Amino acid sequence: MRNGSRVFALVGKPTAEGLIPFESRDVGRTWAVTCEFGCLRLERLTGAEELTDLALFLSTPFTYDYGVGMPNENPELTRAVFGLLPAELELIVTALRQDSFPILGFSNTDLRCAISCNVIPAGWPHVVLSNMALYGNVVCVETFVRIIVSSPSSNHLTSRHPELRAKLKQLMALILMRRGGLPYDLEFLAGTPDMVLASK
Repeated sequence: MRNGSRVFALVGKPTAEGLIPFESRDVGRTWAVTCEFGCLRLERLTGAEELTDLALFLSTPFTYDYGVGMPNENPELTRAVFGLLPAELELIVTALRQDSFPILGFSNTDLRCAISCNVIPAGWPHVVLSNMALYGNVVCVETFVRIIVSSPSSNHLTSRHPELRAKLKQLMALILMRRGGLPYDLEFLAGTPDMVLASK
C-alpha cells in the first residue's frame, strides 16, 4: 500500500486465531497488521491509503526467500516492507553463526518473539537463536536488527564483512525512526480499552 511517500504492506486483520484478510469495510473500524522496514504494527487505516496491485510472497519450507511481487523483481519495495532483502538477512545471520546457530527460521503457525513478545505471522521471516525452544529461541527481524545495530559486535561484524557497513548504518537510521501504530501483540490489544487504542 502507499500513503504519500510511505510504502508498507497490509498483512491482514488480527484475530485470536491468527490473521484473516482485511477488507474494505474494515477501514477505520478495526485494526490492521502492517509491516514497514521489518516492523510489524497494529494500526488503523484511514482510507487515504492506495492499494497497489503487488502482493507479498513469504518463506516456504523449501526456500527462505520473501519479497514484493515476483522474486528479485522489486528490491527497494522489499526493503521498504521487510527492512532487508533475503540475501542481506542471510548474510548477517551467516556472519554471526557459531556452530549451528543462528539460522533463518520457518513456521506454518504464528510464533512469538522471545524478546519483544510481538507476534510473528506464519511464514514470516524470523531468526532462530538456538534449539532450546523452552527458553525462547525465536526473534522477529525487527528485534534481531535492533540487537545487531546496538551491539558492540556490529563493529566486529563490519570489519569481517565491510559490505555490511552501509547496510547497518541504514538500518540504524530506520530503527530510530518513530513508528505509527502499536507493536503486533494480541494480548496488549485484548487488554487495552478501545478509547485508548482509538487515540493511537
